[in-house]
Amino acid sequence: MEPRTKKKLGVWLSVAGVLLVLAVYGGIYAVMFTLPMPLPMFLLLEGLVFAAGLGVLIAAWYRIKEINGGEEDDLSQY
Repeated sequence: MEPRTKKKLGVWLSVAGVLLVLAVYGGIYAVMFTLPMPLPMFLLLEGLVFAAGLGVLIAAWYRIKEINGGEEDDLSQY
C-alpha cells in the first residue's frame, strides 16, 4: 500500500472514530429529550455535537489536501 494511501486511511479512520463518539453523545442527548428538558437546552447540546463533528470533518479535509500536496508531517522532520 502506498504511504499516502496509508496516511489518508489513518485520517479517515480517526474521523470515523470521533464521529462515532459524537453520534453516541447525540443519541444520549436525544434520549434525554424524551425526559423533561427545555427545547433550547436540547438544541444547544445537539448544536455543539454537530459543530464538533463539522470541525472534525473540516480538519480532515485540510489534512487530506496536505497529504495529496506531498507535505510531510512536521514531526517527521525532527
